[in-house]
Amino acid sequence: MTSARDAQPIRVGLATCAALPNGDEDEWLLATALNDRGLDTEWVVWSASEPAAMGERFDVVVIRSTWDYVDDREAFLAWVEACSVPVLNPTSIVRWNSNKAYMLDLLAAGVPTVPAHIVATLDQDWSVPHGCEEIVVKPAVGAGSRGAQRFRVADEIDAARHHAGTIVDSGDSAVVQPYLASVDSGSETALIHIDGQFSHSVSKGPLLRRDGGGEWVEGLYLAEDIDHREVGEQQLVVARAALEAAPPADVLYARVDLVDDDNGAPMVLELELIEPSLFFSFDEGSAQKMADAIVARATTV
Repeated sequence: MTSARDAQPIRVGLATCAALPNGDEDEWLLATALNDRGLDTEWVVWSASEPAAMGERFDVVVIRSTWDYVDDREAFLAWVEACSVPVLNPTSIVRWNSNKAYMLDLLAAGVPTVPAHIVATLDQDWSVPHGCEEIVVKPAVGAGSRGAQRFRVADEIDAARHHAGTIVDSGDSAVVQPYLASVDSGSETALIHIDGQFSHSVSKGPLLRRDGGGEWVEGLYLAEDIDHREVGEQQLVVARAALEAAPPADVLYARVDLVDDDNGAPMVLELELIEPSLFFSFDEGSAQKMADAIVARATTV
């Protein structure tokens, strides 16, 4: 007997933001791979769609380039939670990962992580991380380096405190971290995981330049200097530890951004579980792996 599932293609909604109604330039590879497998795909701007109606259009929604969620995190979380079909990654992961206070959980779990101090109130005191020459101050709810600035400890601490206060005054918390010198020499490495398994990795050039340069893309993120990079066993171990420290969930995709400490050992800079670029164009077959993982989940709905 033919089931309803056999009678019609699986419908996949790819969630994005209004500034990128067709996703970013890398996402056509995923859409093509899904279409090649007989799935119907459609881009959906989350802020312009009714979550309760998603079930009429899709069997599953995959969060991709929703990079404007940082402008209204609560509205985005409400949209995800109200979707009438499964959302990938799951709601619990989106809520946890959408505030950089999650880094405190990684540190508490013993994962090698760039130290982070959360400044939540205007009268909260905070000290400069020991032994560092520069620090980064950024919003706890942020993406694409928006609102992130670096400061010299020797002569810019007042400016750093002012920036932290501005972030707090806007209704967010500020994250204060040491700026590791290895970032300027190109140590940042992104490890992409699909369906729980390491897929591929890329290098990421420094973004927070002292001269303030950098090209903004649609006002959403700083353009990145990306290239393919092979990784070593120690980096894979740290990335795996970070993923295991996240709340239990069926995670479709993940990106772990690592940098080297002063001794050359990898540390987690970011754990990206919501809407990271997955750089499909730097690994042949990675978009196909992602498509297969989506099919596997959609057929069990």
